[in-house]
Amino acid sequence: MEHCLSSKDKELRGRAEECKEGALRLSIDKRYIDARHGNTKINYRFDFEDPDSYEEREQEILSLAFPYREEAKKLIDNTARPVVVGSGPAGLFAALILAKYGLRPILIERGEPMEDRVKTTQGYRDGSSKINPRSNIQFGEGGAGTFSDGKLYTGVSSGLKAFIGRVFVVHGAPGDILYDSHPHIGTDYLRKVIVGIRKDIISLGGEVWFNTLFQGYRLENGKLHSVVVETDAEQKEIRCDRLILAIGHSSRDTFRALSRLGIMMEAKQFSVGVRIEHLRRDIDIAQYGMDTADTADLSAANYKLAVDTKTGRKLYTFCMCPGGEVIAAQTDNGSVCTNGMSYRARDCVNSNSALLVPVDSGDYGDGILAGIEYQERLEKLAFTAGGSNGFAPVTRYDDLLKGTVTKSFGKIEPSYKPGVTPADFSDIFEPAVLDTIKSGITVMGTKIKGFDSPDAVLTAVEARSSSPVRILRNRETYESVNVPGIYPCGEGAGYAGGIMSSAIDGINCANALISSLI
Repeated sequence: MEHCLSSKDKELRGRAEECKEGALRLSIDKRYIDARHGNTKINYRFDFEDPDSYEEREQEILSLAFPYREEAKKLIDNTARPVVVGSGPAGLFAALILAKYGLRPILIERGEPMEDRVKTTQGYRDGSSKINPRSNIQFGEGGAGTFSDGKLYTGVSSGLKAFIGRVFVVHGAPGDILYDSHPHIGTDYLRKVIVGIRKDIISLGGEVWFNTLFQGYRLENGKLHSVVVETDAEQKEIRCDRLILAIGHSSRDTFRALSRLGIMMEAKQFSVGVRIEHLRRDIDIAQYGMDTADTADLSAANYKLAVDTKTGRKLYTFCMCPGGEVIAAQTDNGSVCTNGMSYRARDCVNSNSALLVPVDSGDYGDGILAGIEYQERLEKLAFTAGGSNGFAPVTRYDDLLKGTVTKSFGKIEPSYKPGVTPADFSDIFEPAVLDTIKSGITVMGTKIKGFDSPDAVLTAVEARSSSPVRILRNRETYESVNVPGIYPCGEGAGYAGGIMSSAIDGINCANALISSLI
């Protein structure tokens, strides 16, 4: 059954949990927003649950996450400890699954634990410290997604989504992520969730090595023998015959090391562009017909757009952060790269989104690592355009169209920290990309009123929306096509995009590893 309700979700959920019909329990199955026809509604769909069927469903969810529970019990004593590299969603869930099987994985993370990582990134934002190349917005416990919006929506079809959602809720995520049609945790909640999962892994016998850089692997008779890591300037070798590589899309040094070692990879299409900011209130009104600050029932409005442009290329939005901020996402002190972030409340003054243009070898040239080099060039050009002090180059949309450098901002102030510098974006982007951005924003203005506002602020450069390479793996076994025992995993390996799909891939790789042992 469906109802259109305006009561606060917290109150509604409480009523649903209290309501019973005989032995049946009433629960919320789905919540979604219908903003068509200028009449915004919050729609809820309810289910009556039989306690027995509820237990059956929970067991089914567990069996999807742990299909080899019985078989794995026989392996524990005779199995070498697997190593997982990277503690983003893919690596974290891979390690969690392996730990729950009893295999006591070793999780390697180049960055800091969450408690220290938050302080490190905040130090750069407030201007009190420089970028730590090993622990920053991209690197550290939780991966790049930790300092984003915590969006869990994905187009990937998998029964594992229910399991992942439950893990998040058990560790402190809001319960509405289990039924919201576009669930999000918020970076502030996600940080706590990540720490909880780490503690679970450790309690099950796993280890997490922070400030530890993966440097490569060693083979013996063509098979994986060990991995080499560096910690506190000391090199160590860890004996292992099963390795999950969940290195993230920004591990450029690792991609280069893997290329030298001969693991098979290929260049892949990715996208580059800018972040665009509008007033949150304006986006709310354009989408919902109201300012969400005036109600407790709605959080700031989302959007997702993709348009054709005069250049023949597409422009699309990505990682839209309602009521959020544009943040520094570079990993060194000689480049500038942006991303978006929202807290759970999504109540900041601006809303932002990436505006991206797909690029391929026709733009960045031949070679497996050519895309990485292209990203680096753009980020260095952005660094120079921003004044070579870590400030990001910005422009008003009207000034971008006129080809002039912004002298003052209108009603929209840029949110990027530590600061911004008005710049000529033609010093950063080639015409094919810049003209697509110009043309595409105009078209997007026909989709969302005010999107093409002259005062819209553009911040450069957004270059790390996805990995520029793919580590080739077998479709059935998930192993590297030429190095047995290595499981390329997640967004960095080219097989996911976002928190949920990365976590799904991590679980699949962990189970593939278990399957190889049976």
